Amino acid sequence: MLIYILIFIGSFFLIARSGAILVNSLTYLSRLLGLSEYTIAFILMSFATSIPEFFIGISSTIQGVPSLSFGNIIGANIINVLIVIGAVAIFSKEIKIENKISRENFWLISFLAFLPILLVSDGIISRGDGFVLVLAFLIYIWKLMGEKEYFSKILSGIKFSNENVVKTFNHSWRFFLGVFLLMISSFLLVWSGKIIATDINLPLVLFGLIFISLGTALPELAFGIKASFMDHSSMTLGNALGSIAFTATFIVGVMSLIRPIYFVPEFRFTIAVVFLFIGFVLFNFFAYSRSIIS
Repeated sequence: MLIYILIFIGSFFLIARSGAILVNSLTYLSRLLGLSEYTIAFILMSFATSIPEFFIGISSTIQGVPSLSFGNIIGANIINVLIVIGAVAIFSKEIKIENKISRENFWLISFLAFLPILLVSDGIISRGDGFVLVLAFLIYIWKLMGEKEYFSKILSGIKFSNENVVKTFNHSWRFFLGVFLLMISSFLLVWSGKIIATDINLPLVLFGLIFISLGTALPELAFGIKASFMDHSSMTLGNALGSIAFTATFIVGVMSLIRPIYFVPEFRFTIAVVFLFIGFVLFNFFAYSRSIIS
């Protein structure tokens, strides 16, 4: 069993490294395109930092254990709303809720976070449920793109030059390298995690919720702390909330379209859902009552 634990830990390090490569490459390419701060944070960065969850989800589905990834996604969302946003508020002293972050969207994201939990209450997230989840994500992105105030602040662009053409090429191949490494590491993580969970007699969904989520949430935490030191703490909300919406709807939806997710909620999973609910209640209360998260 020791060899599987070492593979599991090594896969985490490889996921973290490949995720960092992807984030850096996508940040450079987005600046090259002149995208706005919130576009990068919510759509681009939330997608980039959620890529580990995406590949783990696809890998676990192919290997016949989608419940492992489902638990990972629920656990990662708990960490996002409680630890990531909380840690950034501590480091930056406060996170201001600016006009570009519509408060009504907080409740909508809260609903999206709980949508897969509601759908699995009958013991299965079917392909029909998966279609609903993907559709919900697309509708939300369409709604978000229609609110122009989100995309007002443009980051400093990058002008084309011979030097920057070389940099663009380097970041492009690094992007594909990061994707390849993520594919390999996510497969090894799911494969070793499945064996470890079986050996210690722990349900796969709880193994994903407790152990895997801690590692896959590291990119969001690293991005949030870095943004707070650069006086962009509001970007943390865009990244964390975007990650929650992306993982809970799109990733779970795609997984269930490939293979339905069978899962019977048990007491320990219910406790996790309660903490997720408490986290969103506290977050919405602070955001609405004081317009800051101190």
